[in-house]
Amino acid sequence: MADFVRGKPDGKFLPETTQAIYLHRFVDRYIDSHEAIKPCRALFPKHLYRFSAIALDMFWDHALVHHWDAFNNVGFDEFVACAEKDCRTATQQEPNPLPERYLFLSDKIWREGWLPSYEDINTLPFALKRMSARSPRMGPLAETAETLVAHRQILLNAFPSLYRDVLSAAHHFHH
Repeated sequence: MADFVRGKPDGKFLPETTQAIYLHRFVDRYIDSHEAIKPCRALFPKHLYRFSAIALDMFWDHALVHHWDAFNNVGFDEFVACAEKDCRTATQQEPNPLPERYLFLSDKIWREGWLPSYEDINTLPFALKRMSARSPRMGPLAETAETLVAHRQILLNAFPSLYRDVLSAAHHFHH
């Protein structure tokens, strides 16, 4: 939901939702500024560099599913089922209306099984193409899929160290 909320979320949502929005924003900034990201972004052709952070953000979802068992004691399918239940429950408990675009997309994500689809690298070209269609200036985003697929192993190898750092930083995050 953090991608659909502009400005400060304080007082608009339940405290745990507000905290989650701030944590999501922190993690995005943390990853974007992490030293391991520069060599990953350097894999992209110059004309796609400005879209590489978005493409990598999506790739990390694929990498997390790929490396799931190294970071989690709960199986992936069980996690997805619990996450859907928690997300749908939390949505109903919010005191104010949630962004319409978030509600639409959240329902679509669960209904169409987006999280499990991230396991397949071939989901990325489709997802990036869908995102690139949002506006003409985002068009080149679709082209980033070729780099992700071509350098999949390099990026998968970079993920565990990056993710351990993200988990540590998130554990110490306080808003």
